[in-house]
Amino acid sequence: MKKKIGIILLGGTIACVVTENGMEVTSLAEFCRHFKELEEYEILVDEFKQLVGLEIKMEEIVEIAEEVKRLIREEEVDGVVVVQGTNVMEEVAFALDMLVRTEVPVVCTGAMRPATAPSADGANNLIDAVCTAASDNCWGLGTLVVMNGQIHSAQYVKKVHTLNTDAFRSEFLLGYVAEHVPSLRCVPVKRNLPEFHICRDIAKVFLYVTAVADDGVILDHVLEDGYEGLVIEGTGGGGLPGKIGAKLLALNEKVPCVLASRAGNGDIIFSTYGHSFQETVQEQGGCLSNILDSRKARVLLILAISSRLGREEISDCFREFSKNKSLYNMS
Repeated sequence: MKKKIGIILLGGTIACVVTENGMEVTSLAEFCRHFKELEEYEILVDEFKQLVGLEIKMEEIVEIAEEVKRLIREEEVDGVVVVQGTNVMEEVAFALDMLVRTEVPVVCTGAMRPATAPSADGANNLIDAVCTAASDNCWGLGTLVVMNGQIHSAQYVKKVHTLNTDAFRSEFLLGYVAEHVPSLRCVPVKRNLPEFHICRDIAKVFLYVTAVADDGVILDHVLEDGYEGLVIEGTGGGGLPGKIGAKLLALNEKVPCVLASRAGNGDIIFSTYGHSFQETVQEQGGCLSNILDSRKARVLLILAISSRLGREEISDCFREFSKNKSLYNMS
């Protein structure tokens, strides 16, 4: 019996061709029917909605998550592929990983180059994503990103280049797709996270990036502008200049705050240099992003606040991504 794979179409570069008038969107549904490599699967094309990646709202990501769950529940698909733009794919994939709790493979993919480019990558990415979503070996791995023949976990993946087809990288690559067959090297750590049920308006969370000689004056306006949470990118292992650190601690008395690192990879440094500011943040009820980069930390904080989780529950969510998480809690 053929595996049944749902393909949710959201648009993106994969759906575009370049004409004399600029970029034009084509029919992705027709695009999906062109490849003999997909004939061994029962493909259910779901033209959900056209979304411009850089304009996407968190409310729309929640809708996408609900559509993924509907396909699994009502259509009984064996896997789901979400085809989208690459601009914010890492954040969309991570949000889906948090919102969709299923053993069924959910795979995000897209293209770095339009179909009319001499080295277009969309067709191969789509075929690889479908094959990954259909693989029994990819069950229970959470949301995946498949691009350029590589399989990434939504927890680790980042877009690191503006044009290269090898734009997506991970600190921990899960595997490869060889001749349209997924070949795994490792699996992601299981995280004991709560079910996120969005039960109010989506929370506003501010992301602030520190830089050399920064005074952090903009942080004085976070509360008056209606933000309900804050993520600050510190330097190196998460350090902050004294003035900005003081602002973070003051804001944390009012709204949940998370300290991240602008390095983007690795754990937040805790005790390498003795008692640290990072320790102080945690001691005073703030959160450390731990292995999450600032953008994923922001997504997690938005979902937690929007699900009306309390401070301690929010802290527990971030602790699940710390270096103290047991590596033996794996499937």
